[in-house]
Amino acid sequence: MIFDSLGVGEFGVVVALVVILVKPKELGKVMREFGKLKRKVSQIQSDVKSQLESITLEAEANDKRAKVQHDKGGMRTWAKGQIQAVPAGERAEAAEAIVARLGEWPSYKNSKVIACFSGTVDELDTEPLLQRILSDGKTLLVPYVLKSDDKPTLGMARVSNPEKDLAEGAFGILEPRPELRQDGAPEPDLVLVPGLCFDHRGGRLGKGLGFYDRYLAGKRTIRAGLGFDVQITQKNLTLDPHDQLMDAVISEKRILVFSAPRADA
Repeated sequence: MIFDSLGVGEFGVVVALVVILVKPKELGKVMREFGKLKRKVSQIQSDVKSQLESITLEAEANDKRAKVQHDKGGMRTWAKGQIQAVPAGERAEAAEAIVARLGEWPSYKNSKVIACFSGTVDELDTEPLLQRILSDGKTLLVPYVLKSDDKPTLGMARVSNPEKDLAEGAFGILEPRPELRQDGAPEPDLVLVPGLCFDHRGGRLGKGLGFYDRYLAGKRTIRAGLGFDVQITQKNLTLDPHDQLMDAVISEKRILVFSAPRADA
């Protein structure tokens, strides 16, 4: 208690005891050894501090990742409910409305090569859109799952007749037949991207497999999300750093543009 009140630490106490108890001739040697011990203890303290900081940062990162996944899971559930609530008749009308709206969009008109997905039963029906792209004299690319040693991504193949050129592929989605994948496809000017929901800043939430995020990373193509208007949320989606933002979102009611078109056709 006395030493504490004087501001003397534990090592100060040890030094004082050494000076008192050790013979003057041995004092120098003892102090050198004591210095080595002090440096070793300081290094141990520094290592422990670094480890604790690393554990804290890792725990914070894990908490953040868990929050992102929790938020994404909730929004996916919300979006699926929104899509399921759209009556069959309105789905068909929405598909036709999107074709008409997209056809008047300058970025569509200026694009020569357009990539578009084949919609599944729980997505927008894109068959009318595929036909419109071809009838407008544009090159149509349709995606397929491209397997790799790392994570699978998307490949693109040129399609000229959707009825003949597409067959059921991965996850039951219509994909270009294998023989069409041999020729190198051109880079698209515009990629029409599916999604479960979109927000008002270009955020997109897919099904969680990351195919489009990996495909679009680093590309300068225009990326436009397609979906029903009920899939557009006022809430800012919680996104991971690798999630790709859309330049626009197109629904049956509106086109939301978030950045200047990059196509220079």
